[in-house]
Amino acid sequence: MNIVYYCFAGAHASVVASAIHCGLLPNDRVPGYDEFVALPYYDRTPPRLIGSPYLMGRDEFGHSVYFLGLRDQRLPVMAAVDALLASAGVRESDRLFQDAFPLINFSTKIGGLLSKRYSLTGLGRRITVWGMRRQYPAFVALVAGVKKRLEP
Repeated sequence: MNIVYYCFAGAHASVVASAIHCGLLPNDRVPGYDEFVALPYYDRTPPRLIGSPYLMGRDEFGHSVYFLGLRDQRLPVMAAVDALLASAGVRESDRLFQDAFPLINFSTKIGGLLSKRYSLTGLGRRITVWGMRRQYPAFVALVAGVKKRLEP
């Protein structure tokens, strides 16, 4: 099974969701600033690589877990990907796509803008983490829902 969490830039929401899924972030408490910024790719995905899936790791069942940024084309791109995979004979039971962007709050959006577009990385990153910490229980619930869908 391949699991792909996707969001706008592949720098915050999908990175955090995939990290929770792989056990790189805890699901029983809200991590601190250092735990977020220690994640591979957190607030570091270069714009030229948006649209490319990145392997975050494997979960406890051996499923491959990826994250992906799709800008503001999430819905049409995912519909096209689903159609292509289906026409190529890739079964639905072998893939699961989960949109993580709806969980992003205004603080994380502003922080990402400051960090990525205006190169105010230190300030922007702190704001993104502040926003992610506030939404963290929702990310844990999202991942728990995905894992429940994977149960036989």
